[in-house]
Amino acid sequence: MKNNPMRKIIIVLTFFAVYTAQSQDKVWDTFEGTRVLNNHSTDMLYKRQMEFIVAHKFGSLGGDNAVQRFFGLDNLADVRIAFEYGITNNLNIGLGRSKGIGVLRQVADGYAKYRIFQQDSEKNWVSLTWISSTGLPYGTASSNPIAANSYDSFVERFIFTHQLLVSRKFSDRLSCQLNAGVNHRNLVEFNDVNTLYFTGISGRFRFNSILGVLAEYNHIWNRNTGYEFQQPLSLGIELLTGGHAFTFIFSNGEGINENLFIPGTYSSWLDGEFRLGFSITRKFKV
Repeated sequence: MKNNPMRKIIIVLTFFAVYTAQSQDKVWDTFEGTRVLNNHSTDMLYKRQMEFIVAHKFGSLGGDNAVQRFFGLDNLADVRIAFEYGITNNLNIGLGRSKGIGVLRQVADGYAKYRIFQQDSEKNWVSLTWISSTGLPYGTASSNPIAANSYDSFVERFIFTHQLLVSRKFSDRLSCQLNAGVNHRNLVEFNDVNTLYFTGISGRFRFNSILGVLAEYNHIWNRNTGYEFQQPLSLGIELLTGGHAFTFIFSNGEGINENLFIPGTYSSWLDGEFRLGFSITRKFKV
């Protein structure tokens, strides 16, 4: 049996099969969930998996009467409740509802997200995901003809955001993501731009299996120079408990959904106009 050629062939084939399987291992948990902080991540829900999300943002920590306002905790900037579902491992959908910001109130939102390919240990060194989402402010229309909510028709209420996300998990501790997208609002104020183009960068560093830090920045490229706005910048801390994921967010954006915070960020970090927020997520099989 020592020189049995068949045995050698079987050993070689077995080794090759094991090596091939290992070399094609998929890379999972680039980020903990379907969001980095405010924006989407390349991570997906598994088939028939559902995620429940509750997110809040409060008022500005700085500014006038900060102590009397308990550093913004007395004021609620935005709140969102959402359900997301994995139709397949590579196709997710979601529905949510936000309080809204500014004149855009009572906002329903939905999205579809498709993973084009996933990072693995052989040929795909990044994950690539496409997402299209829409927001629908259904609050009462303003009688002011120049307001951003002076809707003459139902179609004018819609907001659309499309993004391409590319991420890489460099190690168990470090993950990074780039995004590029377009945001379109069917109705804006007279001196604003309907279609905005933006790019962004996000990162995650895990200290251990429970605690991590996150950062997220989006840059809008074609806003009118005379229009007062700020680029959305957020920092966060994530705390993982196994069943739930808690994320604490410090952000200059009031909105939670991308259809709101991408075009609607007006607060400045340099002026102390950033706010505390948090999100709680729970995943379960259905």
